[in-house]
Amino acid sequence: MEKLSALIVDDEKLNRDILEILILKHCPEINLVAKCHSAADARLKLESDDINLLFLDIAMPNETGFELLESIEKRDFSVIFVTAYNQFALNAIKANALDYILKPINFEELKIAVNKAVLTHKLKLQNGLQTTAHNENLNNLIGQINNNSNQITSLSVPTKGGYKIINLENINYFEASNNYCIIYMINQEEFIVSKTLKEFNEILADTGFIRIHKTFLVNKDSIIGYMRDNGITIELKNGKRLSVSRRRQALFLDEFNL
Repeated sequence: MEKLSALIVDDEKLNRDILEILILKHCPEINLVAKCHSAADARLKLESDDINLLFLDIAMPNETGFELLESIEKRDFSVIFVTAYNQFALNAIKANALDYILKPINFEELKIAVNKAVLTHKLKLQNGLQTTAHNENLNNLIGQINNNSNQITSLSVPTKGGYKIINLENINYFEASNNYCIIYMINQEEFIVSKTLKEFNEILADTGFIRIHKTFLVNKDSIIGYMRDNGITIELKNGKRLSVSRRRQALFLDEFNL
């Protein structure tokens, strides 16, 4: 597969150099095009080069990483935030950016994030995603950041030809599929997303979703009943039935005060 062209955007030279070393050593899938010291510098590179991925700092003088993204009309690239600060609407970032890495950088976390970038790019090519539609996930992120909300109400998911914003209330359940997740909607739509079930479980904490199995994360509001017969089986609004794993049965019963 062709390497992903990438930019590092960080106002501190030491941080730029450390990340470059880690990418060169651990991420052969990445072709590092340039290291940018400011949002303005990055904007010029984005205009002149075909960039697939941004390693983007958030807190920079004059213009933040979020402000850089908001200023770019065609954001046909993925974003991995690399920052020393963890107070920036973490759930919104996790839900809509490709990934979020805290400094000092752990190279294993970097490799995982880059792997997701590769998978996302592969899906994009396979589905023929358009630039204008590819903006939607970052638009959703910026909107939630501007609202100063840490409570996630929607997700951006890739579709054939673009991205779609889906409301959490319309999700039936998530199913793990290797390094991907399949999102099953109440209206029978399905979406494949390059995030793991563990990530969604963390992102959607306290939003009404419950992990019932190593494979399933379910919208509690979609559960219309359950049966006890050599274990626990739940029934969802669309008629789908899923088993609750034995190790999660006590948590399930406690969630519903049963």
